[in-house]
Amino acid sequence: MELTLLRTFTETARLLHITRAADALGYAQSSITAQIRKLEQHYGVPLFERNGRGIRLTPAGRELLDYARRILDLEEESRQAVSADIAGSLTVGTIESMAAFYLPPYIRRMKELFPRTGLLLQTGNEAELLQGVQTGQYDAGIWLERQKNDPELVRIVLREEPLLLVARPDHPLAGTEQIQPDDFARHAWVAPERSCSYRNMFVELLAEHGIKPQVSCELGSVEAIKRCVLHGLGLALLPACAVAAELKDGRLRKLAFSPPELRIYVQLVYPADRWVSKTLAALTAMLQLSEAD
Repeated sequence: MELTLLRTFTETARLLHITRAADALGYAQSSITAQIRKLEQHYGVPLFERNGRGIRLTPAGRELLDYARRILDLEEESRQAVSADIAGSLTVGTIESMAAFYLPPYIRRMKELFPRTGLLLQTGNEAELLQGVQTGQYDAGIWLERQKNDPELVRIVLREEPLLLVARPDHPLAGTEQIQPDDFARHAWVAPERSCSYRNMFVELLAEHGIKPQVSCELGSVEAIKRCVLHGLGLALLPACAVAAELKDGRLRKLAFSPPELRIYVQLVYPADRWVSKTLAALTAMLQLSEAD
């Protein structure tokens, strides 16, 4: 059996749409259909069935998907095992703040050290990234989350990332000695989207004090949140790496608010049963070494 058929099958299973799979793989739609049909003839069972405007896996298709991923992993593992250089590709799912403020130096260094490696960053929210890691859309994910145990995932904590409450220097709370939870009932908060892990941690903390925060805006972009704060629309709770430049030049001020419940960590995550490529191992080692220095 050609590995191309399995690659087409796994991508179609990921997207559950023939046209999107064709676009992602660079094939004509008819070619995707023909390759899936060839696989179905080989196994003697249908692998997909129509579901409204899209498709879904049949029970046989779901069973084959696990084998297909393992076969493709073994092919990549064998290819790298006999290669003198790290080649191949690596797709990492991450959140916007990590892609913009944390990962670029490491990605540049990886490309310098391993020019034959194709390394792709794709952004999403934490829920999307977790699903992408679990389904194989991403080889690994890097995001911010509280520490937790999950037998199905390897979670490598790279560092603790401080969460900073920031505002414009002329904000009424800018000179306050210690921010209290009930301050958020009286002063507007520029909030990240609801899927954001540290947003949920913050809301839980305030709920324990009986406080419902006053939200002025709800945005999915760190840059958009900072712009709103700079225009006087409220306070923001953001990772330290995302506001370092604005704090340094004085456009934003850090407020005294650091409850121990709001501890969050940069984590590299991948499935516990997934083969770790040389490329992923090299990136992991680079990130761990940098944080240890």
